[in-house]
Amino acid sequence: MSDEHAITDDTETGESDATTDGLLSITDLDAGYGDLQILSALDLAVGSGEYVSIVGPNGAGKSTVMKAIFGLATHMDGSIAFDDEGIGGLAPEEVIRRGVSYVPQNENVFAGLSVRENLEMGAYILDSVPEERLADVFERFPILEERQSQRAGTLSGGQRQMLAMGRALMLDPDLLLLDEPSAGLAPDLVDEMFDRIDAINDAGTAVLMVEQNAIEALSRCDRGYVLVQGQNRFTDSGAALLDNDEVRREFLGG
Repeated sequence: MSDEHAITDDTETGESDATTDGLLSITDLDAGYGDLQILSALDLAVGSGEYVSIVGPNGAGKSTVMKAIFGLATHMDGSIAFDDEGIGGLAPEEVIRRGVSYVPQNENVFAGLSVRENLEMGAYILDSVPEERLADVFERFPILEERQSQRAGTLSGGQRQMLAMGRALMLDPDLLLLDEPSAGLAPDLVDEMFDRIDAINDAGTAVLMVEQNAIEALSRCDRGYVLVQGQNRFTDSGAALLDNDEVRREFLGG
């Protein structure tokens, strides 16, 4: 496998960004907000059905990567391609139509709407709600079916996160973007949330996840990226990054 795009400080870790069945490809991306540049010459790839994690210190630009893909950040330079089509700078609705769904860290449910109404909103670009997708979401998250008439704002933190993911799955996306899915969850719910993400990926949906719980994220993903100050610092398989002395020392607490 080529190591053309694998990056650490100035050397390769040995694992490639290139995938045999590419889905998302980001090359030399500069992005930010207005005139404020956050990402610089970022390279990143996700293969079809792959599970990729982005980790790094606070302020590294992890969430900006997700927002740049989804059309919520300013695309300054470089390319973002999805399924061999350029999507850099497209509006979020156009990105959704191409098969990408996004679950932000904050304000990711409509608190005043019911659980079912939130899920139906996930299919807003369609003429009608696909009942088979609603059934699939209820099968994956049974608590949502039990509470489908309950207002989303009254759910627990874990239930709201399940609802946000369920809504994102209503269009059966090829790629699911998850920004800090374990944030704010009680410790006893974190493993359950990651197990549910594993199951979504096992069912064939590619996952790109930003996660502050770096050890857990890298232990579960196929490949990982470590970002520092908006740039690639390391990229390799999740297992290799966990075994890298410098990564462990600088980013995983030893």
